[in-house]
Amino acid sequence: MDLILHNAKLGPGAENAAVAVEDGIIIGVGGPELLSLAKEKTTVIDLEGRPLLPGLCDSHLHLAETGRQMEVADLSPARSIEEMGAILRDFIREHGLPPGQLVLGWGWNQDHFPDRRFPTLAQLDAMAPENPLVLTRVCQHIALANSAAMALGGIGRDTPDPAGGEIVRDGSGKPTGIFLENAVNLLPQGTITAKDAQRWILRAAEKAASLGLTMVHSDDLCTVPGLSWKEVLDAYLQIDLPIRVVEQCLFPTAEDLEEFFRMGLYPGWREGNFIIGPVKIVSDGSLGARTALLSQPYRDDLSAGVGMASISREEMEAQVLAAHRHGMGAVIHAIGDGALDLALDAIQKAREAFPDIRERPLHGIVHCQITRPDQLERIREMKIQVLAQPVFLEYDLHIADLRVGEELGRSCYAWNTLSQWTVFSAGSDSPIESMDPFGNLYCGVTRMDYNGFPKGGWHPNERLTLDRALNAATLGGARAGGLEDYCGRVAPGYWADLTVADRDLFALPPESLLETKAAMTIVGGKIVGRRTES
Repeated sequence: MDLILHNAKLGPGAENAAVAVEDGIIIGVGGPELLSLAKEKTTVIDLEGRPLLPGLCDSHLHLAETGRQMEVADLSPARSIEEMGAILRDFIREHGLPPGQLVLGWGWNQDHFPDRRFPTLAQLDAMAPENPLVLTRVCQHIALANSAAMALGGIGRDTPDPAGGEIVRDGSGKPTGIFLENAVNLLPQGTITAKDAQRWILRAAEKAASLGLTMVHSDDLCTVPGLSWKEVLDAYLQIDLPIRVVEQCLFPTAEDLEEFFRMGLYPGWREGNFIIGPVKIVSDGSLGARTALLSQPYRDDLSAGVGMASISREEMEAQVLAAHRHGMGAVIHAIGDGALDLALDAIQKAREAFPDIRERPLHGIVHCQITRPDQLERIREMKIQVLAQPVFLEYDLHIADLRVGEELGRSCYAWNTLSQWTVFSAGSDSPIESMDPFGNLYCGVTRMDYNGFPKGGWHPNERLTLDRALNAATLGGARAGGLEDYCGRVAPGYWADLTVADRDLFALPPESLLETKAAMTIVGGKIVGRRTES
């Protein structure tokens, strides 16, 4: 016997429980009698009554980007354009960056500024006059660049807008320094190597383990500037991952996806803790950036129109069709209801084209935020999984009704409804939000921001019960990756992937979830994260 955890709480009324682990697998769940299985080399840990949960899972994030953002200027504290500039100047000085060196920043949000406006090009140029600046919004769907950065990237009046993106211009056609969606990819990012990608992935995975996550579903293959999807895949295979990673495989084209299959890769393919998951497709932008594709114009800014699609209908349908034909699920980023229509249509067409596939792949929607009642019913009828981000409500509850109107807002972020109808899992979309799974649970259960607003929750009929929220963070995440026979439960025969909470979240009020931390994280019977009391 390798490990015995005892004096644990497995749920309401399930106290003084014990779990025995051998060779990374749970072989016994019971009470104090399991202590008799201990041998000389067995590690025995008294959990002192703390909750022992199935390993917590984040069903959608970006490990490489999360690790990368740990190394650039953090603009998230900025509450004005002037504060953005101050943070950048401090970052340049503290890191000793010379004039002319590209400076990257991330995390700003214009909705936190007094007038909610983007910086002008003159303001961007004044922030750091001697350095090119590329500053990515918190949602990653908009970036700002000063004149020096645009010159470095060879971007000017004659630079065409890329498909699925826009270079915002003034009345004379001159770029304003604002880049939307796929236009962000035109901006310089510096020289990035496979070693950088490995460092970022490992650093973020270690952080995830410290927060109590035993598994994450990560979208990385096409998110590291300058590296091909094959190079990022190879970088993953060089890393000794502390947690399990299900890769949501994003490809530039359907042809790349077909090449992936020709290489002998398939969903469920494993190398150590790295597991191939579904195909990932991005269909639109973000609500905060007003680039999410809606069916009606934005209520708070008619100049934004209905947002924009990030991929053509034809390319999306080709990728979903290729995945479906090979028995691989497709999970589609769709935030606006217009994008959701396109995603559901693509899945339906693939199913109709190949109705006799024996192993019907589980397709899904990532985010699934702005939803009409008819779309919720369609998701139920089509049995589409939903990979939601409850933590998005911490910010979005302040803007959703403004963006889409109160009437549509009542059927949005419909977590309680969807959790009863389909495979429902919870993620953070890190680095967009923190990977902390307990903050995610808090937002799902309370539908309040971190300051407790609004009291009782935003559209409280869509609050999750604690049981449903925990299921979304455990078994739901396992099912999203086709791993429900291996993880997501504390039961004999399952992987010994376990999370110990530092307080009794079953007995405390929901608000206490915001202060809850992981006391211990166990993957395959090995302790990969342990909190020491200060």
